[in-house]
Amino acid sequence: MTLSEPKVIERLSKNFVCGWRNIQGVETYAGKSHDHAVASSALQTSNGSGGRNVQMLFVAPSGNVLHCLPGYWDPDGFVHEVDFILELAKLESSDLSLLEKRDQFQLSHLNHAAQHSEQVVRDSSLQGFDKMREEKTNGSDFRRKTDGAVMRTVDQVMHERMARRPLLNMSRFDIENVVDYGTRFYDKYGDGCCDLEKGKPTMPKGKKMEPKKPYTGWKKY
Repeated sequence: MTLSEPKVIERLSKNFVCGWRNIQGVETYAGKSHDHAVASSALQTSNGSGGRNVQMLFVAPSGNVLHCLPGYWDPDGFVHEVDFILELAKLESSDLSLLEKRDQFQLSHLNHAAQHSEQVVRDSSLQGFDKMREEKTNGSDFRRKTDGAVMRTVDQVMHERMARRPLLNMSRFDIENVVDYGTRFYDKYGDGCCDLEKGKPTMPKGKKMEPKKPYTGWKKY
């Protein structure tokens, strides 16, 4: 749904050279989930959902990574992030020293996150099965420092993770760590049919699958 919105298409086609790569079965960090048939309707969900399945990387001509948006993003929030990325691109191509650029890059990401609207923050809450995984992870950066509760949102955490990687070249960008949150299995149907620890689809006990067109059935990778 993110990339099918006219305003998103217009902004990307005007400012970026776009490409894609299939990571399924290639990268160890790639997620696993139910099939999504081409004819299926696009779904609206929370920002960052399915972050191991899809990652949108924004890279300067130099090869330096400006931002990473994992998973689904609401079109309005996505356009807001693209506008921010265009400002980062101006910084990256400026005549400032590399040290100055990196300092400003870090501050820009942190300040931008602090200025997110309440709507963007609400739209970026972890889904239940992802939150369960983070609650079992010691030192998760989704935990609040005040009480340790897993209540922080994807938009805030992603900007902080990018701030710790100021203008890293794509060859050094550790995307497997950047998108390391939640379970590898994205349970888009909300049926709980997965091993949250290993990210493997499983058939619910005592239940039979009832295929619904255009859903194509269970599949293990």
